[in-house]
Amino acid sequence: MEPGRGPDRADVDPTLTLVAWRRKATDLLLAATAAIHLPLIVVVMLGHGPPTSPIERSIGLAAYFVIAAMALLRPFGHRSRLFAGSFAGYLAVALATLAFPRGPYAQIGLVALPILALVLLGSRAARIAILTSGIILVSAPFARVLPGVARALAVDPARAVPPDLVWFQTAVVAAFLVCLMVILDRFHTFLLHSLAAQRRATADLEREAAERSAAQRKMEHEMRERQRLEREVAAIGDEERHRLGQELHDSVCQQLTATLLRCQALDRRVERGGTLSGADLAPLLSLLVQTLDEAHNVAVGLCPLESHPEALAPALRTLTGRIQEMTAAQCEFLSAGNVQVPDPKMAQHLYRIAQEALSNAVRHAHANRIAVELRGRELELILQVKDDGVGLPREIPGTGMGLRTMAYRTEILQGELTVAPLPGGGTCVVCRVPRSADEPAASGDQRWIPAM
Repeated sequence: MEPGRGPDRADVDPTLTLVAWRRKATDLLLAATAAIHLPLIVVVMLGHGPPTSPIERSIGLAAYFVIAAMALLRPFGHRSRLFAGSFAGYLAVALATLAFPRGPYAQIGLVALPILALVLLGSRAARIAILTSGIILVSAPFARVLPGVARALAVDPARAVPPDLVWFQTAVVAAFLVCLMVILDRFHTFLLHSLAAQRRATADLEREAAERSAAQRKMEHEMRERQRLEREVAAIGDEERHRLGQELHDSVCQQLTATLLRCQALDRRVERGGTLSGADLAPLLSLLVQTLDEAHNVAVGLCPLESHPEALAPALRTLTGRIQEMTAAQCEFLSAGNVQVPDPKMAQHLYRIAQEALSNAVRHAHANRIAVELRGRELELILQVKDDGVGLPREIPGTGMGLRTMAYRTEILQGELTVAPLPGGGTCVVCRVPRSADEPAASGDQRWIPAM
């Protein structure tokens, strides 16, 4: 490993699967093993080193050629190549254990091979490797003294390993251990990245589940809120019908009753032989005119808007005029730009929003001056109601003041409603709604500006 770098470094691709990582590590291990042992094979072939029997040389060369072949045959499955290479490695380790029991090669190989089997082949192969190492380690002292084995391998129990071979074996083992350390470090890093990726995936799933749950709760809350607002709008409609019924009873019906009584009195006079003059009919005509005016006012209250696109602005101007007549507040109306609204439902909602805002300004804010403005742009309509009243309360109640119904109507129009206090006192209500695609465009500002 490089100095100063721990196992948590990000030099292993975390997207690799375990099988792909083991395939790459197998290629590296077999190639490194073949390269590391090549000088040793060359030395033995040239006749240097300790005296060895033909069987020892044959077994050693066969084991090396198997490992070299497995390093070159990369298209084959990595498990088959690694099993063959492990078999050859154990053959060489067993030979070294019998021929040179005090050399470092055999001692290190019996430990390194099970570790490599665990990392690259799994726990079952590691158990087999551990069992094989144990068998070699336990049986080698007994097999070494058998006449047939000792004669075939030219084993002398008292023979010592030559110093030059010990140093050579030590160098080979050191290189092999470095390779083993690299593989183990990479495997550890791979496991850390895999665990981190799994934790991130688990956290992402938990976050998605929490977001879905929050979205579901929000949807349920919005559905309950929408149902409540629909009930409020229905209640407002009932209250408006009750008010209009009361107005019909108190105004139109009373005047019709007075007209009826006047007609009955005139009828009785005619029955008694009396005559009628223009002066007698004048009060009756006056009552009929007043009744028509009252009926017209009630009809306007029931349906304040005409069906043509230009009806909204005149209806708002009439509304502000009626508010000024009925209250002490000075109320004015201003329109600018293209204020045509071809959609009657949109015009009806905007009218009711302005009506509610004016009612709040008069009843709750006690305003003395109210300004209503309707501005038309290419992509939006802006309805604004300003007053100089007492302003908004510090804590706006959950119901009342018509704020929720105004917001609900704005939501139906896919617009935005802003209710904010003015710097010098008073309140400003701004409703911005987008125009539909088929409405006529107006010149001027061409940006859709969301309410802040």
